[in-house]
Amino acid sequence: MGEEERTRERATVGYGGASIAFIAVYGAINGVLALVPVFPYVGGGGFVPLSVAFTAIGPLILGPIGGIIAAIIGGFIGMFISPAMFPLGLLDVVLTGILPAVFVALFMNTDDNRWYLLTLLSVIFTTAMWFVYPYVFPGVPGQTPDALFYLSTTFFWLPWLILLFTPVLKSWVPEWSRLDDPKKRYIGVFLGVLAGIEIFYYWWTAPYWQIFAYPVELSFTSNMFGYSWWWPVLAILTTVIAIPLVEALKRSGLPRIPRAIW
Repeated sequence: MGEEERTRERATVGYGGASIAFIAVYGAINGVLALVPVFPYVGGGGFVPLSVAFTAIGPLILGPIGGIIAAIIGGFIGMFISPAMFPLGLLDVVLTGILPAVFVALFMNTDDNRWYLLTLLSVIFTTAMWFVYPYVFPGVPGQTPDALFYLSTTFFWLPWLILLFTPVLKSWVPEWSRLDDPKKRYIGVFLGVLAGIEIFYYWWTAPYWQIFAYPVELSFTSNMFGYSWWWPVLAILTTVIAIPLVEALKRSGLPRIPRAIW
């Protein structure tokens, strides 16, 4: 290993190896991008902001800890400068601003047994919650979920629960995301981001179903005809943005950040 490589291996002092300045700048970018709409909500009333994609990218370039901290910063900035994208205020800071980074960080680090266990537990817990909240407990007045509703939810948790027990999510996704092979890198990043976003989807949308008393039919429509294809499209967009950023950082000569994919 040459002197340049040894220098790059020494991560900058900060959080999770990412410098405080890098985290702060990236968090500010996340916050500003909350002004940019990508997809409208099913049922109307708002948009999925572009900041969701960049929040998901954060753990890829800042490492899991740095990416989550940047998401926290971006969430609070976004709440103040783009209140239309954060109608639930502080709750939306968590739902829209932070959780995409949390779940992508989990899936991109499953080669570490500690992260794998956290990821598995989070998917199992999310799966269980799909069957309970909000239509069973605490309940939405006049609404009873049927088999079709529960069937429509399986797109968002069943594939990832199964794949977590296979090498695909246990080792291939984090490994491929860090390879120089372009095809494997794109596939690894896409799968990791998609898995994270689809698990995030439940936590992002279920509180709205309860607070605004969404009919079961509207939630079913959201699942089947909206987010079942919107999230894959967003994952593609996120991957297309992320890979050039990762490549630029690899060539930058900056110190590597632990668990980042560059």
